[in-house]
Amino acid sequence: MNISRIAISLLLLVAIFAGGAVSAVNGECSICKGGSPTAQQDVLNNEWAVFMGKENATTEVMTSAGGLVNPRYNREKNELTAKQLADQDSSAASPALQSQTGSDAAAKRSSSVASMLASFDSINDSDIILDISPTATEYIPGAINIPYTQFVEKGGILKSVSQLVAILGDAGIRETDAVKIAGECQPCGGGPSAAGFGYAVMKYLGHKDVKMLDGSIDDWVAEGRPTMAKPAVLPPKNYTASIDADLMATYEFVHSGTPQIIDARTSQEFDAGAIPGAINIPYNRVLDGKRIKDESDLKELFSSIRMDKPVVVYTNTGVKASMVWFALGLLGYDARIYTWQNWVANSPRLDIALQEAYAKPNPAKIGDVVQITALFEEINNSSSANQNASDTVLTIKGCATCGFGSPQGYADLSSTDGTVKIGSTSQAQRTAAEKVFTVSAQLLSPSGDTVSRVVMKRIKSDGDEFVGIWNANVAAGTYWVDVVATLGEITKTFPDALKIKVVSTSKYKNLEDE
Repeated sequence: MNISRIAISLLLLVAIFAGGAVSAVNGECSICKGGSPTAQQDVLNNEWAVFMGKENATTEVMTSAGGLVNPRYNREKNELTAKQLADQDSSAASPALQSQTGSDAAAKRSSSVASMLASFDSINDSDIILDISPTATEYIPGAINIPYTQFVEKGGILKSVSQLVAILGDAGIRETDAVKIAGECQPCGGGPSAAGFGYAVMKYLGHKDVKMLDGSIDDWVAEGRPTMAKPAVLPPKNYTASIDADLMATYEFVHSGTPQIIDARTSQEFDAGAIPGAINIPYNRVLDGKRIKDESDLKELFSSIRMDKPVVVYTNTGVKASMVWFALGLLGYDARIYTWQNWVANSPRLDIALQEAYAKPNPAKIGDVVQITALFEEINNSSSANQNASDTVLTIKGCATCGFGSPQGYADLSSTDGTVKIGSTSQAQRTAAEKVFTVSAQLLSPSGDTVSRVVMKRIKSDGDEFVGIWNANVAAGTYWVDVVATLGEITKTFPDALKIKVVSTSKYKNLEDE
């Protein structure tokens, strides 16, 4: 029986190869129509190159059926995908199980959101569709592509305004064009946060007529709309920016206590540290899958946020904060974007290390006056130390997988000397601020209880040597000293900085000899 099956299989293989040879002789192709075998193979090779994103793809190939580069066709022919579509059709009678299409959801939007969010049906021939996805395999017909990674330098530094306008201009966009933005970042979890980022960048540059499409490419395909395998290319134009500085919050504005503050990070990140007074509304709570929730849900979500006060929303880099900022804008809030990194970078901090701590005499007799000395040194940040105080700083940090961050145009444009600072403090300024820190010493008994707190005085106004006096009127034993440095609300403790031995007799040896 097994031998018979093997023989049948071999016969089938022979028949398949023979059929292939006949097709080649007759100059036919199962996918291609007409043309020589060589030309057909060239088409197949090029289709495959385009599909795989190869640089050697020579021409744009677009097929409506049978080609390798039409992702929608491939989805329809994929058995697993076809089964999923069939399951969705079978569940159409159950609204709880059926996903809304882009058109269904857009139909529920009020007219007030039209200034920021555009339905698929609103697209017209004069619009420029900007897809900011870096690795898309299909596009809305006519869409151009600027991967959002082009907006930033390596290391997460936002490119200069002149560079940004050059990128937009080279892509065929001018500041007066009507632009509709689509796209997403799959490595960062998908969803419209990348499109929200692109929208915020363009609004920061002062672009008036820009909207975000109300739905993803998946929604577009689900409605049976056609796609293209490659983006369109437009002739270059000149783009002129008009910076909108009010879109981004500064450290001074956030620190002033004026705005309401929303922390749009996860609850775990919020619990680990947050801006004082912030409330936690994770960014994904404004989303329904890959779309912005409808207005009624957003109003309920932001019911505790007052409309008559400005709002600052932040995440670690501001990228996902842009989605919450966008949702607030849909409801008419005066909202601004901010970053946790900017808060940390500008908050007072003690970049100091305890270089040395000692006591004299040590060991000491009961009742002796002991002088405790602490010497500090500044922790040099090489990147900050090498940065001139007058440098223009436009720094962002973002998703390590995607390589992008928030539009850190969080700039103070009030400067008249041609420099732009993003709330960052120069090393010289920071060093000056750190000179005002105070120091104390806490003495702990052998059992770990605090027995005394000594205020230490700076020896020189510009030095980092502090001295305090302790009266060792305590029982004999070994006492540990914690040195504590304080700058405003910031406290840095150097535990077990030294130990002091207190003895009850004058016949003792130095502690270092033990």
